[in-house]
Amino acid sequence: DMERKEVKQLTQVPEDDLHFFDGTYLPNGKIIASSNIGYQGVPCVNGSDTVGNLCLYDPSNNDLRRLSFGQDNDWAPEVMNNGRVMQLRWEYTDNTHYFSRIMLHMNPDGTNKRELYGSGSYWPNTMFDAKPLPGKNNSQFVAIVSGHHGVARSGRMVLFDPKKGRQEEKGVMQEIPYSKKKVLPTIADKLVDGVWPQFLKPQVLSKDYFLVSAKMSPESLWGVYLVDVFDNITPLAVVEGEGLTEVIPVFKRKTPPIIPEKVNLKDKEATVFVQDIYTGLGTKGIKAGSIKELRVLAYEFSYTKSPSNHMAQGIQSGWDIKRLLGTVPVEEDGSVIFKIPANTPIALQPLDKNGAALQLMRSWITGMPGEIISCTGCHENQNTTAQPKFTIASRKQPSQITAPIGGVRPFTFELEIQPILDRKCVSCHDGVKTSINFADTSKDKLFGFSKSYLALHPFVNRQGPEADIHTMVPMEYHVSTSDLIQELERGHKNVKLDDEEWRTLYTWIDFNAPYNGSFQSNEVSGVDQIIRRQELMEKYNNKKVDWRGELKAYIKKLNKKGVIKSVLPKKEISPRNKRVKIKGWPLTANKIDKLKEKSNKKSLEIDLGEKLVIKLTYVPAGKFVMGSNEGDSDEYPLSKQRIKKGFWMSECEITNEQFQKIFPEHDSRFLGQFWKDHTTAGYPANKPNQPVIRVSWKEANAYCKKLSKLLGLNVQLPTESQWEWAARGGKEGTFWFGDNLDGFASYANLADKQLANMAVIGVDPKPMSKGNRYRPYFDFIPRSQIADDGSMLGVATGSYKPNKWGLYDMIGNVGEWTRSDYLPYPYKNIPKNNSENSNKKKVVRGGSWRDRSYKATSSKRRAFESWQKVFNVGFRIIIEE
Repeated sequence: DMERKEVKQLTQVPEDDLHFFDGTYLPNGKIIASSNIGYQGVPCVNGSDTVGNLCLYDPSNNDLRRLSFGQDNDWAPEVMNNGRVMQLRWEYTDNTHYFSRIMLHMNPDGTNKRELYGSGSYWPNTMFDAKPLPGKNNSQFVAIVSGHHGVARSGRMVLFDPKKGRQEEKGVMQEIPYSKKKVLPTIADKLVDGVWPQFLKPQVLSKDYFLVSAKMSPESLWGVYLVDVFDNITPLAVVEGEGLTEVIPVFKRKTPPIIPEKVNLKDKEATVFVQDIYTGLGTKGIKAGSIKELRVLAYEFSYTKSPSNHMAQGIQSGWDIKRLLGTVPVEEDGSVIFKIPANTPIALQPLDKNGAALQLMRSWITGMPGEIISCTGCHENQNTTAQPKFTIASRKQPSQITAPIGGVRPFTFELEIQPILDRKCVSCHDGVKTSINFADTSKDKLFGFSKSYLALHPFVNRQGPEADIHTMVPMEYHVSTSDLIQELERGHKNVKLDDEEWRTLYTWIDFNAPYNGSFQSNEVSGVDQIIRRQELMEKYNNKKVDWRGELKAYIKKLNKKGVIKSVLPKKEISPRNKRVKIKGWPLTANKIDKLKEKSNKKSLEIDLGEKLVIKLTYVPAGKFVMGSNEGDSDEYPLSKQRIKKGFWMSECEITNEQFQKIFPEHDSRFLGQFWKDHTTAGYPANKPNQPVIRVSWKEANAYCKKLSKLLGLNVQLPTESQWEWAARGGKEGTFWFGDNLDGFASYANLADKQLANMAVIGVDPKPMSKGNRYRPYFDFIPRSQIADDGSMLGVATGSYKPNKWGLYDMIGNVGEWTRSDYLPYPYKNIPKNNSENSNKKKVVRGGSWRDRSYKATSSKRRAFESWQKVFNVGFRIIIEE
């Protein structure tokens, strides 16, 4: 009260431990403010900083209700012109947390929460103290663009219009005071360090004029300035010896409309409706009908002043507890409707017919009590208008979540995965028969993980606590890209898993291979935070989550089942053929030279324009013994093959610039980093001379057809037999360069000593020293401990020695699509090599920088869906005569 010079506390709640900040009045007289009501701490600093979630408070009756349930802070709620509320949300859930502050907007009662700006966007790092601009456009706003570390609250003053675009710089109207300057979407941690002037706490006077605190240079004081869109900066108050950091103009404003509340506080559930799961960037390219269910999981976040860093749940496992709630069905047309618990951060994972996730949701939705949450698809463009249509789900009652066998619970290694290892694996992997020991459940002294977990997790490909903030390519971390699943699917030691065991493994991988499913919680001022969190949730949200009780209940159910003894695998009997011989095979050096001379074809170049060419070498006809007699199901069976006609084959794998010449929109993107402090998008995979990756078989095939039409030639992918004939270079055995599995350094880019450099720490990222205690935990990718090929990841094509046909990188660098269908061993019939059936899995050959040499031999084969874009798979072309 300015006249009486009195200060009155507005929030009158009977909770001495609750505190509030960033409050704003709503048109209906209520208040939204951020509070420590969740008893959560910022995880990267072990909870030493308290997290604030938004609450709705009614001064007329002291009623309090929590509105947001996020992992990290919700800042600066502000009423928009249309009565909705904008706010800045900081996310941590498996996103790059230096860049994951997103502007949201919602109804004042917490319903219909949506992105306003910055979801899946590296720039801007953050948009502090945003204010709506006046006018008919209800989405335009001004905000202070700032960094993460370094200068982190003041920064550049930028005007945004989300209707122009919602990512990076696409929605920028202009920067003040630089109306003519192009805003660049710089990716940097300390984004505004050294930038002058620095602005703080903008206030809107009109669509063109603003009051703001500013510091014009390092030597200046913080003062109050009038700025405008015409590049004028007028000082209004600069006081010697003082800093004026927040100015609030007092004038009459038009009250925004009151949006009626739509919640039903007696309801403990919300409803989710998805019109078509195949719509949107998140599921782009997924074959219609492939998604059978949605896995529903809930997040539980860490506590104040308690251990909660990025290794709290496991190695590269994320920051949070992931509680498995169950699954719901997806209709044939991609529609789905189901119930979720209200006031709970929920993530969804679309599952294939086997129960493996085709995409990962690295955020959450929270339904208010009785709310109906609807979306068009998976990460659809918010600037497009949904077309109403009849769907199967819209004519059904919402499905209830089908709880997992054993009940709802956090997912832990000891309770979920170790029992499978005990039943199916430890009879061999006991540390005696093999060096890999899954029987040792003793705890690692430094971090408390079991030795069994530390032995198994390296064979799982997962994104970790932070990955590329842009929406991931579908199936980027699908279980089919993990060594563990590849080995089991090929029939490793005749191990047979039942459906429940397969699905349990898939869930573990899709949850980032966690070890723990719990948090430690220190007492704070004598308060048991776990109990206090439940008390506050029950009192102010009519719910509670007892994750400790869920784990205890599951353990009790497991104990009732009794201990299941290890199942010894039957002795593997290979029905493979005996040695197959062909006269004249393998080829002598003299024979190779004669074949090359006989063909009388030296080279061929495809001119793509602008001095960009694809060089091809001629591979003559011939006969050879294809495959291997090693007994592995991912190797072609020994058989006589005759290549009746010679063909031209590209000397190297198709590069990014060669592929983009035909499909300019393609981006091979980046390869993920370990650790948590990502200041870049990752290691580049999109350089012009690097081999193209994340290109599906269908896209590779389309590239060939486009080239065929342009050139009037028969451009194709090679068949398996053509590929192996070319890769062998006249040699039988393991590789064209010999049988030594560690002897590839000069000839192929495979998993080797260089992968130890993936173990990084801190920002930039900086390689860990060999004495660093974290290094053994992050230097985990299975690799040769002897070979050093000089390359950590995929490199420019043609960097290693060619084989006798003049072909580079037939082994290693990236795997290569063939046009052949895949059939798992044992074959009923040897698969045809020239199938155009795009609905079948397709064969990939050659291995990559991520593969150990024994998985990249001349006869090894892998299989992926024809529409799957794999992070280490590209292709090369042939021209048939």
